[in-house]
Amino acid sequence: MRQLFIILSLIFAALGLVLSVLPFGMIALIPIIAAFIFGLIAFRISKKSNKSTKIIKAILLVVIISLCISIYRSVFETNVIEDDDIETIKKEKQSDQESIDELESLEIEN
Repeated sequence: MRQLFIILSLIFAALGLVLSVLPFGMIALIPIIAAFIFGLIAFRISKKSNKSTKIIKAILLVVIISLCISIYRSVFETNVIEDDDIETIKKEKQSDQESIDELESLEIEN
């Protein structure tokens, strides 16, 4: 039973780390929370049976790092994307206006 929870927490911790680095937003919190819960269950089982908890502590460290990355990306990097979008919209409007001016300046020959 202990090994099952360790494997599940390891899988969800790795998935949470990958999703927190990629631009998936708050979806990464689902596997992070699952890995944390499975890790805590495995930790309690290990404590009761007096077995080593080193791997579980490492998994919980990965979970905490994933959570920090996910929170950082959701708080600080959304403004950068919005600024880039505003600049892109301005450039598109300017390009559209230049295209309209260029088309109006053309003379149509019959």
